[in-house]
Amino acid sequence: MAGVALAACTDGGAPNGSPPSAVSTMVTAGAELDGLLAITEPGRWRSTGDDRFEVWICHVTQDATAAIYGALPLRLALTPEQVTSVVAEHVTPYFETLSHGRYRPVFVAGGEATLAVDDEPQACIDEAIAGAAGDTRAVLVVADAEHGADQQGGFGSGGGSCTSAPPCAVADSRRFAYVGASDFHPDWGAAPPMDLVQHEIGHTIGWEHSALGPAGEYLSALDVMSNSAAPRQLEAERRDASGTLAVNLFTAGWLAATDVWVAPAGGGSVQLAPSLDDAGTRLAVLPCCSGSLVTVELLAAEGLNAHLPSSGIAVHVVAVGDATVQRIDPLFGEPPFTSLLQPGDVLATSGWVITVGDDFSITVTPDQPT
Repeated sequence: MAGVALAACTDGGAPNGSPPSAVSTMVTAGAELDGLLAITEPGRWRSTGDDRFEVWICHVTQDATAAIYGALPLRLALTPEQVTSVVAEHVTPYFETLSHGRYRPVFVAGGEATLAVDDEPQACIDEAIAGAAGDTRAVLVVADAEHGADQQGGFGSGGGSCTSAPPCAVADSRRFAYVGASDFHPDWGAAPPMDLVQHEIGHTIGWEHSALGPAGEYLSALDVMSNSAAPRQLEAERRDASGTLAVNLFTAGWLAATDVWVAPAGGGSVQLAPSLDDAGTRLAVLPCCSGSLVTVELLAAEGLNAHLPSSGIAVHVVAVGDATVQRIDPLFGEPPFTSLLQPGDVLATSGWVITVGDDFSITVTPDQPT
């Protein structure tokens, strides 16, 4: 792998396989990190402390015309209390683990809504938001119908900003997560998979997808916000998604700025701790192109990331604009990107040469004049 230039940023921040065209495209990572903080800090109330979700059931009529349901006939006898019990048992501990106790989604039984024949799922979401209690911060809506095989399994939103001092009620923010019925089918038994629900709850925190393919497909096994089912596809007994990337931990407030190493313009070295740990330098940020950051982190093959074949270094480019993280793309490897950089490997990308040390330290040097 030594010396292979796999991807780079252009001025727009997307990987395109060629180096930056001029030094003027480079910016200081410190400035970009400050910009990311400015974007994310106002919304961190969504990922701090107890976060009350009401669980609602969306009843889909047998003759529903919405394409997402694929005219499938199955309707499950789901109740808010039943689904709440399952979700609370698995999803709450997942986020407590991922955040090291900084965030705890709390699920309570809500109500039930019924779609009209030609309604889309959003009609159930709107009814759940309108019917939620005043201290509810978000809703989780579960349909009693499966989705078509060619349809997305669910979707979610972090909503808008509060009109008053945060945290704010769901009627104000309109935060929601929605999934179809497939993961609640009785064939799963007492332990249905919760990776899709965890993915959609990630959206309510404000996280975006990562490693999306040209048709919107999830390409990466490294992040709950990409292919959240990747651990289960490799280990059938898994029910939780993988962890998430360090940039998401940072934007959520679960990784402090003091645990981020920003590379000087002339390069340097740093010892990385596993990104899902609770201490140490867990994220390295390299100056890249205007509006983008290159992130480097150590993913350890343990805990939520035990599905990885081995520990190693992951490298991504994060495009930031319009007050949000817009794209996260891997800069090394091929889907599912689990062949991580190992000690002795050298990666040239985005104006940098990254060398991995024996103990997963990294040394970065500019590969063009500064």
